[in-house]
Parts: sequence; C-alpha cells; structure tokens
Amino acid sequence: MSEQEEHIKGFLNSSTYDQLSANQQKHAQNILTRFNKYMTEEHQLDDTAWTPQAVQQVMVGQFIADPALTNSFGIAVAPVLKAYQKFLGNKQLGAIEKAIDEQRPVMNKCRKAHQTLAELNDEVASGPKKQTGNHEAPQKDQSVKESVSEELKQPTAPVKLIPAGKMKQEITRIKREVATAPEFKEKDLSIADQQYLVAEFLQLMYQECHQGINQWRFADLQLVLGMMMPLDPNITKLEILNIVPTAQALFDYLKRTDQIDMDQYRVALKSIAHMQTSQNMLASMERRQRTTQLMLSYIQSQGVDTDNVNKTEKWMDAHQSQVATFMRSILSPWGEYERQQLHKRQQATRQPVPVEKDRQLLRKKRVPQGIKFSKKRRKKRKK
Repeated sequence: MSEQEEHIKGFLNSSTYDQLSANQQKHAQNILTRFNKYMTEEHQLDDTAWTPQAVQQVMVGQFIADPALTNSFGIAVAPVLKAYQKFLGNKQLGAIEKAIDEQRPVMNKCRKAHQTLAELNDEVASGPKKQTGNHEAPQKDQSVKESVSEELKQPTAPVKLIPAGKMKQEITRIKREVATAPEFKEKDLSIADQQYLVAEFLQLMYQECHQGINQWRFADLQLVLGMMMPLDPNITKLEILNIVPTAQALFDYLKRTDQIDMDQYRVALKSIAHMQTSQNMLASMERRQRTTQLMLSYIQSQGVDTDNVNKTEKWMDAHQSQVATFMRSILSPWGEYERQQLHKRQQATRQPVPVEKDRQLLRKKRVPQGIKFSKKRRKKRKK
C-alpha cells in the first residue's frame, strides 16, 4: 500500500470523515483516489504538497472529464477535498480551500459539458438518433436547425468548384512549393510540418466547405483554422501553436504568386487576426478538453454566461439540436476516429469488472478427514 493510499485509509477512519454528509462519504474514496492520481501524473505532487494553482488545474482537467461521473459526485468533490487537506494538515489549507471554492462552479460546468459532449460524440459516431414520441416532431426540429446562425451553416458548392482530382493536384503542387517559398523559411515548424498543415487546410476547405483557392469565406476560414484543425487526432501541440503563422505564410505566398486576389487576401488575414490567443489555450489542452472548450466558446458566443452553471445547463437542454449541429460541423472530418472511440467505450462497458478474491480463499485446502485414533488410544478408552 502506497503512502497516499495509507493517508486515504486513515482519513476514511477519522472523525473528520465522520463529519461529512452521507453523499460525501459515499464518493470520498473515489474522489480522493482519482484526484491523487491526476495530481501525481500532471503535477508530480503528493497529497501533502498540493498547491492552490495545481488544485484548480486538476479540478477542471481529466479528473472531471469522465462522462460517467454523476451530479452527486460533483457536489461532493469540494467538501471532500477540503476535509482531506484539513485532515493532512496542509500548511496552505486556507489558500487551498479558497482555490477549491473559486473553481467549484467551473468544475461542475466542465463536468456537465463533458457529459453533453460524450452524448454528442456518440451521435456523431453512430449517426443521428431517431425521433421518439417523447421528442420534438421532425418539423419542429428542422425549424430549430434553420435558426442556427449563418456562421455555422456550410455553404453550398460554388458553380465553378474544380473537380476533386484537380484539387488534389493543386494541393500536391503547393506542398512542393512550400519547401522553397521564402514565406515558410525560419519558422518554428519544420518544412514537413508546415506542409502537413497547409495540405490539411486546403483539403478541409474543399472537402468540408466546398471552396477552392480564392473562393474562401470568412466564417469557413475561422471554422477550419480555429476549430476543425485543432481537433485533428494526429496534430501536435506545437503544430496547433503554429496554425496561424503557417496560414499567414500560405496567404502571403498565394498573394505573391497571384493565386488569390486582394479581396480574398484581406478576408483571409482578417479571419486569423485574433485567433492566436485561442490557439494558445487549445494547445495547452488534451483533445477531449479542446473539444469541450470549443463547445463552451460556442455557447458563450450565443450570449450565455457560462460562469453561471444553472443558466448554461438550461440553455444547453433547450438548444440540444443547435449544439449538436455545431458539434457535428467541427467533428465532421474526424468521423472515423470518433467511431473508433465510441467502439472502444462500448467494449469497455461490456467487460465485467474483475473482482479481487481474498488470497486466503485462493490457497489450497486439505480435504476434511475423519478423526483417527491409534489402537493404543482405543485400548485405553476401553479401560
């Protein structure tokens, strides 16, 4: 048993634990085991060395990302963590308690978002669910989809969209020219990584938005560069940090070589003008967290105060079709990956939980034998 496991065991048998509510006691061991695990993995801190900053980061990270975590679990987290640190006598107890209280609403908002995201990912992977009698009629659902803002709608294919084969040749040509173009020299990314981003951008604009070179629209540029590309399962954090610089180098190169006109150049530069800050934040997250953050950013763009957990949950419940439409739009290129993740989750839920058997039950037992008396003993008994 590790030192942290001994601490948890001691806490569960302490008077501090006895002061918790029934719900808090029910979840205490799971909360502390999970929290210690991620605190050790992400910050290399044991349970006697927590800091306020580390506690806040763990509260909104992978610790709360499991969509199976219930509302009662979320309610119990803050009081259990504070009681545990009080039991251990952390010297920064006051600061840690304050940090926990400040981060509590954000943590619950993240937990709800992860649950909603898991449902939407399942829908993206398996296809839209059929309407039942308890849901809105198809006509009403269609009207909700039509009310989604124009930025989220995919434009119809332009009349002069070049054939797919021709577009593939164009992407190959541009990738080759990136290797020698001065706009891509002396960058933080290697030429190979810049070629990867350039090819992915051009392909997604054509495949998802039906727009070739010099046909790009502002909203779709932001959709692809700011939302789709950061969710690429194979993209690295360094590449996310350099999406904007690589895009600008591409726009400069295309303008210099007269492959896009001045109007297109201005629209392209405008689309990335304020994007780097959000890309920096997304690069600091794991993919699941990036997806959740993009969903929360979208909800904020609809005028919802996401700091208010109750209002956020009510809005999401009332606009499920709208949120689903948005999520489908940014996850669309990665449908195969989402299906594989869904399959893994389904397999995990089907596997029986192994039950650890008592070691004493596993040892070999002798077959019960009748009591035998020696002849001498039997003679003595007769006397």
